[in-house]
Amino acid sequence: MLEYSNLGYPKLGFYWSAGLRTGAPLASLYREHYQAIIARLIRARKDAGVSQTELAERLGQRQTFVSKYELDERRLDVAEFIEISRAIGADLFELLRN
Repeated sequence: MLEYSNLGYPKLGFYWSAGLRTGAPLASLYREHYQAIIARLIRARKDAGVSQTELAERLGQRQTFVSKYELDERRLDVAEFIEISRAIGADLFELLRN
């Protein structure tokens, strides 16, 4: 059995990435709240008349970045949420208020 040399623990048959076992779905205690916030972010983007492609260009990202978080295939961190809100001209506090 292999061991982690610096800790002396046995190496298991899987590895961890960002605190989650690889291949495991993202777990969240506040999934419904997160989805509601993303839905408001999507609505704000559409209300501003900004396409996914245009938003991605403003962020220096690819269109798939926007698509993935809008389809719940990728989670946003707080800094990304702030940058996206600014890029579409949305009021960050209004998005979070509800």
